[in-house]
Amino acid sequence: MPLDIVESLEKLVRIPSESSYGKEGIVRKHYREAADAVAEIAEGSGLKVEKIDLLGGEIPTLIITLPNPPENKPTLALVSHYDVVPAKGPWIVEGQEMDPYDPVVIDGKMYGRGAADDKSGIVASLAGLVDLAEKGAELRYNPVVVVTGDEEVGGNGIKALLEEGYRWDRVIIVDAGSEYVSIGASGVVEGWIRVFGKAGHAGYPHATRNAAEQLARLVNEFFSFKAARAAKLSSLPSPPGSPIPYVWGRFTVNILKLPETEAEKHNRVPGEAWAGFDMRLIPEEELEDALRELYSFFSSAIARLGVEAELEIVAKQKGWYAKNKEFVSEAVAAAREAYRKAGFAGEPGVAAELGGNDGSHFDEYGMDVIAFGTIRADTNIHAQGEFVYLEDIEMFRHFVYELSVKR
Repeated sequence: MPLDIVESLEKLVRIPSESSYGKEGIVRKHYREAADAVAEIAEGSGLKVEKIDLLGGEIPTLIITLPNPPENKPTLALVSHYDVVPAKGPWIVEGQEMDPYDPVVIDGKMYGRGAADDKSGIVASLAGLVDLAEKGAELRYNPVVVVTGDEEVGGNGIKALLEEGYRWDRVIIVDAGSEYVSIGASGVVEGWIRVFGKAGHAGYPHATRNAAEQLARLVNEFFSFKAARAAKLSSLPSPPGSPIPYVWGRFTVNILKLPETEAEKHNRVPGEAWAGFDMRLIPEEELEDALRELYSFFSSAIARLGVEAELEIVAKQKGWYAKNKEFVSEAVAAAREAYRKAGFAGEPGVAAELGGNDGSHFDEYGMDVIAFGTIRADTNIHAQGEFVYLEDIEMFRHFVYELSVKR
């Protein structure tokens, strides 16, 4: 049966399959419902579905294949996720209120949470498989659609799937942009800087050690570390519109706060203060090397300032870059042809991503990875008014076909 991309995407967007962090860990909502809906769309279109329960059933996962997969062909995994960041409504779209989980189509764009990130990727990948099944072309790859959860909270679905022993010869991360073929992604380290002082009355500052002021001094020290990170340049090009032509290292302090144990009062000197940071690695950079640089700078800075502080890493992920040039060439050629078939002007670019993605997990196991998808830079992912261009879904289904058929 043909797959209607609008109807299918509306069905998925209506499911609030949110993932987030709570006090007791990850909070997962409507995962099973979302996975079942994807399976129903796939099976209703004549595709084969394998259902897997990961982490004791917490993350239902799907492996979707052609009804008659080709034998002795390298496998091509198209990887996407059904979980979304939480959304609160109403949204204001084109001057009208809308519920983020009641999708609307306006001027060729579908609005709704997950419409772009990444449920459009699921639908586009399935549509590509349906096209391959219907046209019966000779294939160079055996395409497989992989759909799981927890991408928005650390990629636990993919990590668990790989730990179960699943492997593919080539991998496309579909949770990606449509404007360029991504040949790499940045690594990431996130954490807290905690400064400890002595609390007291603001009228008697001489009897205290002001953690807030000491934190401010320490954060100021990190501007030189920020500059050192920015001096690290990748050999891979940055995405279109970037201020620097090659991917560069980054360090950003994003949060300044007092912990819950400290009362926020103007007349009280706090005894503890926190700064949250995000450090981005260039794709080729080793994670342990970057961590050593961070720890070295931190220990030197607190020694210079005489500040009592600690540094905690809460998340870390290595970057990746494409190592199979032939696969990159095939993907770029397929993307160009998909652009032509979709009637797009120009050609897709080739660049590495400033953010990170699940490609690092596959790269760690030695699989060849690139990223390409349905998300343009202006589609408001993770924000109010998220949308996807429906023409990008059509373009990507052409991409799946062009990459999979024998040339």
